[in-house]
Amino acid sequence: MTLEISLFSNRFYIDQPQGLAGWLGWLALLGLVSYLLWYWRGYNKPWKQAQVLLFLGLVVLLPITNLFLVLRLPAGELLTPPLQTSDPVSPTIVLLSALPWLLAAGLLGPTPAALLGLLSGFIAMGWDTHNPFAPLEICLLATLAGAAFQQRYRTLLFQLLRQPIITAILLALALPLLYLGDTLLVTSGSLVNRLDYALSRGALFLLAAAVELLAAGIFSQVVALALPRRWSSSIPLMASPIERRLQTRVLFSLSLLVFALVIGLMVANWLIAGQAAYKLLGDRIQSSASLASDSIPFILETGQGLITELAADSRWYTGSPQAAEDLLEESYYRVPYFNELYLLDETGQARAGYPDRDFYAAAPTTEENTAINLALGAKVLFQFYPIPPAAGQEAARLSFLAAIQDEDENVRGVLIGRMDMTANPMMQPVLATLNSVNSLDGESLLIDEQYRVVLFSSQGYNVMEEYEAPIPEQPVLVKNETAADGTRQLAYYQPVIGQPWTVVVAVPANQAQQLALQIATPLLGMILLLLVAALIILRLSLKSLTGSLQTLAQEANSISSGQLDRTLQPGGEDEVGQLRRSFENMRLSLKARLDELKHLLVVSRGVASSLDFADAVKPVLDSALEMGACSARIALAPDMLPEVAGSTAPASRFGAGPASRLFASMDEQILTIARQQERVALTNPSRVRLFSFPLGSPRPESLLALPLRHENQYFGVLWIVYDAPHPLTEDEIRFQTTLAGQAAMAAANARNFANAEVGRQRLAAILDSTPDPVLVTDHYSRLLLVNPSAQHLLEINPETARGKPIDRVVKQTELARLLSTLSAERQTAEITLQGGQVYLATASAVIADDHSVGRVCLLRDVTHFKKLDALKSDFVATVSHDLRSPLTLMRGYITMLEMVGELNENQNSYVRKIVTSVEDMTRLVSSLLDLGRIEAGINLQLTMVPLRDVLERVVGSLQLQASQKQIQVTAEISPDIIPLVEADLALLQQAMTNLVENAIHYTEPHGKVRVRVRPDQERMIFEVSDTGVGIAPVDLPHLFEKFYRGGQRGTKKHQGAGLGLAIVKSIIEQHNGQVWAESQLGKGSTFYFAIPFRQPRGKK
Repeated sequence: MTLEISLFSNRFYIDQPQGLAGWLGWLALLGLVSYLLWYWRGYNKPWKQAQVLLFLGLVVLLPITNLFLVLRLPAGELLTPPLQTSDPVSPTIVLLSALPWLLAAGLLGPTPAALLGLLSGFIAMGWDTHNPFAPLEICLLATLAGAAFQQRYRTLLFQLLRQPIITAILLALALPLLYLGDTLLVTSGSLVNRLDYALSRGALFLLAAAVELLAAGIFSQVVALALPRRWSSSIPLMASPIERRLQTRVLFSLSLLVFALVIGLMVANWLIAGQAAYKLLGDRIQSSASLASDSIPFILETGQGLITELAADSRWYTGSPQAAEDLLEESYYRVPYFNELYLLDETGQARAGYPDRDFYAAAPTTEENTAINLALGAKVLFQFYPIPPAAGQEAARLSFLAAIQDEDENVRGVLIGRMDMTANPMMQPVLATLNSVNSLDGESLLIDEQYRVVLFSSQGYNVMEEYEAPIPEQPVLVKNETAADGTRQLAYYQPVIGQPWTVVVAVPANQAQQLALQIATPLLGMILLLLVAALIILRLSLKSLTGSLQTLAQEANSISSGQLDRTLQPGGEDEVGQLRRSFENMRLSLKARLDELKHLLVVSRGVASSLDFADAVKPVLDSALEMGACSARIALAPDMLPEVAGSTAPASRFGAGPASRLFASMDEQILTIARQQERVALTNPSRVRLFSFPLGSPRPESLLALPLRHENQYFGVLWIVYDAPHPLTEDEIRFQTTLAGQAAMAAANARNFANAEVGRQRLAAILDSTPDPVLVTDHYSRLLLVNPSAQHLLEINPETARGKPIDRVVKQTELARLLSTLSAERQTAEITLQGGQVYLATASAVIADDHSVGRVCLLRDVTHFKKLDALKSDFVATVSHDLRSPLTLMRGYITMLEMVGELNENQNSYVRKIVTSVEDMTRLVSSLLDLGRIEAGINLQLTMVPLRDVLERVVGSLQLQASQKQIQVTAEISPDIIPLVEADLALLQQAMTNLVENAIHYTEPHGKVRVRVRPDQERMIFEVSDTGVGIAPVDLPHLFEKFYRGGQRGTKKHQGAGLGLAIVKSIIEQHNGQVWAESQLGKGSTFYFAIPFRQPRGKK
């Protein structure tokens, strides 16, 4: 293999199709390509600017990829075309020759790919293969590739075809068929010679084409993976042709299998026929060569014996020359072996000869002269050599030489005998054997030790011409040997035993092909006939099968459309017949199910349309009789329906059917039995000791009892009686069980309705007796219910207002807005009526299945409480002024005492005590006022409070006080904390200040106080911990009581009013929170309070 730059080193020429068959084949291929391009024209992508530029780019790329980067394979033993004398053309691999049209097939479609393939084929036709079919073949491959890439069928086979590497492999598998066809149509000579020529060079040329396709397929696969949206078509996937009809699917699948089987059989048949042909020819030429080689040693030994026997006669040197000549003539006619005899004396001079006298006039050969010298010198007494034919003759001769010796073994002369190999009688069988291969256009040769042809059976060689092919030393059959004319031949080499000669028998290889064709053709014809017959039989069988399936499909469509009265005719016993019977059973089953559904529909309508149990179960009982029963009864449990005081007990026994009353006496027994069992199905109840029958009463032949249960509650029993033997099938029991379920639902509905009616009456009584006004609306804000108090207060007429929008019934805007709000949370509002009355309206959503279905509003008269709040506010303001004014005056006068004159030590002590007492009294009054204001709910202003700011403000305000006692105060806020809570900023800050200040007061110097805030589900927890002396367990429950001071926390050292923690508790409770404390004596205490992130709506 050699690498070449381009194909321009090849001679440009184009072979012509041979004869009419070649041109017809060329036109047929052209028509096929044209039809495929027309048929697949829809696979071409629209020609937009991008597509045009891409096509032009591939056109420019095509000459480069088809003329350059060439690998030339060795010609090896390739044959020359038949009837031509030119050298065989070695195949080349143009690595990227298929790339442009394969890319166009995926990116543009079949037609652009075919155009590029046509151009590529023209280049290959002129510089590479010289085949006139090349443009059309590559165009066909490009068209097939374009259709494979652009099709959008969804089955796995077609999905694989969209992959370039798979399509390239399949196209490579199709190359042998194209190659064989075009080679037979382009090559001249007989069919056998053309076939032999195609087979001899097929492997290399197909390898080159396959490598080109695979290289382009690999490169195109990379492009397809890199550009999946541009590769192939973008239309949605569709059903492939093999999916649309079962017959097509089966034919396609079996056709692939049969095609592969037939190809395999044909290939196997051809291979076996070829081997058989080679075997037959090989045996024949081996037999000919063996017979000839076995005869030649005898012929040579005969000549040696005769010449030696003649040389032993003493008359050759004792008699006169005339006597020697007479003896030669006598020997010539006595032994018909030699056709020339010569006698030389001891000096090498010609003494006698017959029929010619002078030996040297007969043109002795160099070998003969050398042999004469050897014989006269007594070095070699006997020799023989092949010599050229005589003048005017064509056959080679053998020259036998023997030395003539006297009694003293002195050489007295040389006797020479020449033999014409074609005229010698002993050679005739050998010649006949060698000539036997002439009928096969073969040839037979006899090669001497100097590789010269001494005998041949054809005119292809000259006598004494050197044989150019190597001659093996052992007998061997050589296949595919190249003959002198460039054709392949089958040759057998048989060495001659005892002699350095070789018999060569060869026949042309096309004889083996001819014989293989004769052997394989009948079998190939039989295979094709069987294939056609199999396809016809398969088509007819599939037509019958698909016809039956189509009939079944039509019947199935009839069944699916509701036509269940049409009976399917029974078929055979095969699978189709079984399927037909299954369809018939399905039809009957569906018809029965539809009838059951019709009855169940009637039953469900009856159950849904009436809450009266007697009306609801009537269709249940009627449907229960459809199976041939004579009686259908329902017995309800005693506690099924509630009894309303003062009313009559509801009915609990119901029946239908002509014999219903006759079997009514069994209700109680069956009601008791059914409570403990899932079902009671008896085909002969009189034999079972479950029932007691009164004397003379009828007895059922078959009985089915089913309990009425709903939500694990036993309501009663549905039982059916047959007055004749009746098998109870599972379908019938299932249908009756469904009816029992409907009856149980009707019983549950009736009971629920009764309970609801009782509840409604009770609710109405409660609302009528409630002094507070109550209004109820639905989810459309329409008035549903209004009690007498609301009717009187809001002047609403329930008869005309019920069902109307609330804003058209209620005159108070705030109340109408409250009832119209869709919020699921509870909301409150103060409603002031025209008379000055103030009502607190509380509206809550009515929730059902997690959805709001309306609102209920309760109005409570708070006029009295509003007046009390006003009085309390006035009292707090008065006390604040009346208590603080004297204390402020006292503090002012005490501070003025120092202005009167200098006070002594005792006086200063008294003044300080008075100031301290006044300050304590001021703080006490402030605490009492704060506590009163907090408990009264005055000035509670809710805002979104930033916790970090509040914490920093509290700790910062007390940092100086803590530093004086050398106490470390730290603040911690959890990173997961919500930064804002809804609270009163001033009160929340006061509560935290009280707790931190309290911790500083009761913590010894060098202690620690820690403030921490952290979230906990829906609330925020504040912690204030210290390292003080702790709180006794007995004091913990009373810490937050007013004026309580424990005895374990240094109360003597730190005097206080005992209101700080009470104020904290009141603040936290105002925020709907909770406060508590934990402590250990000697270790410290921790105070907690928690408030929700958002205050409940309605809080002010």
